[in-house]
Amino acid sequence: MLLEFIGVSFILVLLWISLKYGTRFIGTKNRNESFAKFFKDFPIFYNEKTGPLKNELFSSLRELNNGNGIRILEIGAGSGANMEYYPENTKLTVVEPNPFFKEHLESTLEKFPGMELERYLITGAEDMKDIPDHSVDAVVSTLVLCSAKDLQGIYKEIRRVLVPGGKYFFMEHVVDPLSSLLKMTQVILGSFGIFQFFLDGCRPDKDIKTELEKGGFAQVDAKPFRLNLKGGVPLDFALLYLIEPHIYGTATTASK
Repeated sequence: MLLEFIGVSFILVLLWISLKYGTRFIGTKNRNESFAKFFKDFPIFYNEKTGPLKNELFSSLRELNNGNGIRILEIGAGSGANMEYYPENTKLTVVEPNPFFKEHLESTLEKFPGMELERYLITGAEDMKDIPDHSVDAVVSTLVLCSAKDLQGIYKEIRRVLVPGGKYFFMEHVVDPLSSLLKMTQVILGSFGIFQFFLDGCRPDKDIKTELEKGGFAQVDAKPFRLNLKGGVPLDFALLYLIEPHIYGTATTASK
């Protein structure tokens, strides 16, 4: 029953996307642009579902503020979903592979005059060579690593740019840890590249938690949770039913 519901929901959403956007998905540039437009308002709904957990997760950012502000690097910031959780005097660096999110992020940034966007780099997080070693206090990613091609390469770069004892904050959807119909559906969709094509490279079947635990951090604190989708979701975001399993937490680099 669950698999049938998921399958029908997925087909309906794909049909809706195809009818609404048509040929906009032909070519990488068009797909990236359409994805940015399609999901620019997604953070409003997602933060309604995850707000209390984000408050808990990002509360310790204030502890990293040394009085001169805090230097945060966000990977795949999108349209700025996390800005409302950042402390005053945040100096923000963004690494974003999709260039079409920049205008949406700049629009969000106008609501937070105490925040400074120091640099915006259009690149993948696997190679952040333009960011100096040990130059940021915290790294953040939410709903990003599903699109990454080299998780271990990203973790290596995160460790490099963080100050000694710095923290990486994450909230990511993961493959269902249970042997379930949902997990089977995630694997099928990821293996055939269906999610990746429509959702800017996203794979729903990544075991991000296991990869993170092998990522070379001194300490990893990853907590599981499932999105509370009771009451339904807008048709635009029905694919959330396929990414209910999540983890959130922090990973800390060695002090020296």
